[in-house]
Amino acid sequence: MSITLVTALYDINRETNGDGRTFDEYLSWFSQTLKIPSPMVIFVSKSLVSFVEKYRNNLPTKIVEQEIDEVPYYFLNEKIKAILESVDFKNKIGAPNRVECKNPLYNVIIFSKFQWVKKVIKENYFNTDLFMWMDAGLSRFFDSDDLNNHYPSKNGLYSMNENKDKVIIQTSMSYYPDLVNADVCTEEYFWDARTWVMAGLWGGGGQVLTKFCNLIDDVLQKKMISNNVINNEQNAMAYVYKNHLDLFLAFENYANLHRDYEFIQELAK
Repeated sequence: MSITLVTALYDINRETNGDGRTFDEYLSWFSQTLKIPSPMVIFVSKSLVSFVEKYRNNLPTKIVEQEIDEVPYYFLNEKIKAILESVDFKNKIGAPNRVECKNPLYNVIIFSKFQWVKKVIKENYFNTDLFMWMDAGLSRFFDSDDLNNHYPSKNGLYSMNENKDKVIIQTSMSYYPDLVNADVCTEEYFWDARTWVMAGLWGGGGQVLTKFCNLIDDVLQKKMISNNVINNEQNAMAYVYKNHLDLFLAFENYANLHRDYEFIQELAK
């Protein structure tokens, strides 16, 4: 019973073409995420390889070097750029000043995480039973949890293993009851700025995760881009979740803190 964590970090000029977050902030958070001693596969450009090596030291690590134009969904960059520049898109999309509505590379990266996980499952560098995506900057949500401990904890890993035929996600239940309680999620949701499925931490067994990642690909290419809309991966995850409930085990978070990752603490126990 073991797990591989998967993460990635790329500089997409988010500070000036996004939401103001600096790359230095992300490097600071990334340096802490890299402390987690669990086996980790890390996708970065050549410029960050030495940074990763410094913080991973002798921890079980596989660095996969990819430049930005080599990441899985870079081939969609120009199509996404055209959508973002469309007057129709700008007039219809909710909250058009979000980073995903301004920076095409942001969308390239956030959707590539699913293809990265698929690659890691296929290669299975550490011969593990379970796989988990973890955003590079997720350490900022760990609060008092010790990043020097294996993650998930033994109890958390056991719980995941008992449900390895499910994609384990976190849902935020308190903010948008109309979305949370809806029986279905339609393609109209792709224009909505409200998110309630967390995308920074999710995982499960290889077979179900591969199916999940394929469904996300279908949403991105056939339901979003083909219909001249793009939104973040949280929307895509919510759509897949609502339409394939049998594939998921959702940790329901009722905290009243926006973007609270209580799921992190639950798996750390």
